[in-house]
Amino acid sequence: MRRAVTATALAACALAAAACGRADSSQPASFADVRAAIADAGLRVCDETATDARPPGATEEHRWDVAASCDDPDHPDAVVVATAYAGEGDRNAAALRFESGLHTPGQGVIWTLGLLTVRVSGDRDPAAVDALTGALDDRGAK
Repeated sequence: MRRAVTATALAACALAAAACGRADSSQPASFADVRAAIADAGLRVCDETATDARPPGATEEHRWDVAASCDDPDHPDAVVVATAYAGEGDRNAAALRFESGLHTPGQGVIWTLGLLTVRVSGDRDPAAVDALTGALDDRGAK
């Protein structure tokens, strides 16, 4: 009996921890929200692309090369990629794949925002990543 209670408690803790790590998918979010977060971070969009090659389960994906100044378009301060998913399960699976070590070390960071994943990759300027982190946190990203 004691083992069953312990197992149930551990399972409940694991589910609670998993749920706390992701944004509430019932809160709507759009690519415009990501672009607004980029602006709130004090960064400019140097290039914007809708990508054709999307991860499994994705419905749409946009990429922005961002920098404080777009003086050198070949070397943005960061690359921001937002990917939309039809459901929370696909979104969470994509975030987990990114976080689980299937990507190369230092590839970037990822948040969830509504039914979007938002990742920052490429050669990143730490100040740009810090500014983006604050702006995305302000919008409820996890």
